Amino acid sequence: MRSAWLLVFMLACGSSSREAKPEPAKPEASIPEASNGRPSWTIPAGWRSEVIPFPLDFAPTIDHTGEEELRFPKGFFDPASLEYWSYTFLWRTTDAANLDAAALAAELTVYFQGLIAAVDEKKQVKDRDAIVARATANGARFELTAHVFDAFKTGQPIDLVGWAERHPCGSGAIWVFVLAPVQTSIRAQLDELATAAKTTCGRG
Repeated sequence: MRSAWLLVFMLACGSSSREAKPEPAKPEASIPEASNGRPSWTIPAGWRSEVIPFPLDFAPTIDHTGEEELRFPKGFFDPASLEYWSYTFLWRTTDAANLDAAALAAELTVYFQGLIAAVDEKKQVKDRDAIVARATANGARFELTAHVFDAFKTGQPIDLVGWAERHPCGSGAIWVFVLAPVQTSIRAQLDELATAAKTTCGRG
């Protein structure tokens, strides 16, 4: 069964006419995480969001408990947009999720291979082993690269760059991620959103 996030992606890909008039941002009170007594994570106007539980439908071998949250702009699916494939997400885990660079890269590789396989209905991506993420420790931050394919539309390769950080959250953790092509126009906004996500623990 496809996750709610994948259904949102598929709906957005097939609904370009709706993108011209984006839905209003959800009020914070309606965001699922806010009902759990912790600070909610901002959804910029016109952006999409989703919360999905672990284990992830498309990558069930990523061995965490908790949930993933995503924020992505309306231009995410548009190859002509400078927002193309630009997004931020977090893993709010109830397990400690202490990952070094090698473990983080392995989990992100499984994540993207599974995601792309799940949405590649036209079988555009022939070499899924070419989908690889890499992580390099840089102090408390991990610098990330990911070689992926746009299985939603073009089938063409895309190189993403960004970062990840782990923050303790009670007995669990919040992992915050930013990934986008080098030429994205919203790098600063993604970084700002990711920085805000660090404060959404709210659990003892």
